Amino acid sequence: MANLKRLATKEDNVVNVLSPLTMDEITNRNKDYQHLTPKQFGTRYSQLLFQPVGFTLNGTEHRIQYNHCANPYCLWHGLPQLKFETKRKPSRYRLTGSGTDKSIKCNPDPKGGAVLGCYTNTLSNWSIAEEIERLVRVNTVQEQQPDYEFHKEGCSVGETTPFTAAKEFYKRGKSKAKSQRYQCKTCKKFTNVLPKGRQAITYHQQRSDILPLFMKLLLSRAPITRTCEILGMYSVQM
Repeated sequence: MANLKRLATKEDNVVNVLSPLTMDEITNRNKDYQHLTPKQFGTRYSQLLFQPVGFTLNGTEHRIQYNHCANPYCLWHGLPQLKFETKRKPSRYRLTGSGTDKSIKCNPDPKGGAVLGCYTNTLSNWSIAEEIERLVRVNTVQEQQPDYEFHKEGCSVGETTPFTAAKEFYKRGKSKAKSQRYQCKTCKKFTNVLPKGRQAITYHQQRSDILPLFMKLLLSRAPITRTCEILGMYSVQM
């Protein structure tokens, strides 16, 4: 039976965002941010705008790069940044705008192709990857993995658990919260474990016996009156 579930946290690494920068590059950029003017800083690190960012999800690696021409009629539509090996070595795109209102503009094609001089708003590929990680994480659950201590310190069978060596333990009924209790036969230590599977939805409930059947009837769209008859629930007539 399945364990109780919990919401995923950052430590679970449901989505692993691959940093586009090394730690040394991040350190240097933090130092420059304190000493350079916004214009100087933007000029020095402008090419990072066109650097794709990768992340892994369910064992598959994905790469995103949103800073390219968005006009489907332009020759540069969807193409990455590129420096041409021609006179003055122009790039496919250049960064334009002032302050935080930045965009990329399509430069002319050195070969005379149909480039329309489009403007496209810039986006942070790294920030988008981090937002994908956050959205996946808040919609993901993981099985709880409690760290039980089934033995007293110095117990001769201290490496065993009721799940791997059931003969080393007594079952001592259920706790007030309906969780299973185990007792080590050697050191006599009592331990409560969390409920599993079908028991999980009734954990800490006062009326727990009817909940699984009630859920089945609810999902099968049984009429309310028929559901009350099956479960023995009778409403007071006003």
